[in-house]
Amino acid sequence: RNAVIFVADGLRYESVTPKTAPTMWALKRRGVDFANSHALYPTLTTANASAIATGHYLGDTGDYANVLYTGFPVAAGNNASVVFLEDDAILKEMKAHFGEGYLGSQSLIEAARAAGMMTAVVGKTGPSAIQDIAALEGKGGILLDDTTGKPDSPVMLDPEIAAQIKAATGLDAAPGTTIPNAAQQAYLVTATTQVLLPYLKAKGKPFVLLFWSRDPDATQHATPDSVGALMPGINGETAKAGIANADSDLKALLGALNRLG
Repeated sequence: RNAVIFVADGLRYESVTPKTAPTMWALKRRGVDFANSHALYPTLTTANASAIATGHYLGDTGDYANVLYTGFPVAAGNNASVVFLEDDAILKEMKAHFGEGYLGSQSLIEAARAAGMMTAVVGKTGPSAIQDIAALEGKGGILLDDTTGKPDSPVMLDPEIAAQIKAATGLDAAPGTTIPNAAQQAYLVTATTQVLLPYLKAKGKPFVLLFWSRDPDATQHATPDSVGALMPGINGETAKAGIANADSDLKALLGALNRLG
């Protein structure tokens, strides 16, 4: 059996409606509907990412905020000791400094690999790498985020896989973040559906794929619908477009899985 985990960053339970997110709505109607879904720590992505990665509450892991005092000068953070963790180079340095004490618990992706499964993590820089920190050291599975292929990115792909992604997308790396974040996520979805999933299937082993969608979070943070006003806030058309973007990405992934059998 294979496992696919789709994280729609910043998605609220009540945002999933037949009109706004038909793919997610259909899934929840067919499967489990978690009516009390909530963030472990509202708005702090890496803290929630550590919980998704390990299943542990904050305090069991060493990642409990987006910005942390590290107690040492972080070279990748201009030698500051207070750094923003949504950065692969900083995460790699944190792991090198604290070793297993950075997360403190085995991640689901690491457990899957230890059980003989193939693993791939795709999506937003920072929370994606937290799922498989070993990949930043060249010891993990496939890691593809929106910095991969850019100068100074510590995320390295197998050259053959990188060449296939470039052929499929026409790009060396993901486009920048936009509102809604359609182009960047289209790149990552194309890479996943046309290259990574066929690659995993060809290996003939069970796999775990985790896809971390930056939307609707990125679009909700930057929505221009309510400048200087409370309404409609993140219930406006811009935010709805971010939700629709994530939903269409999930639909594309499910479609590829069906096509590949």
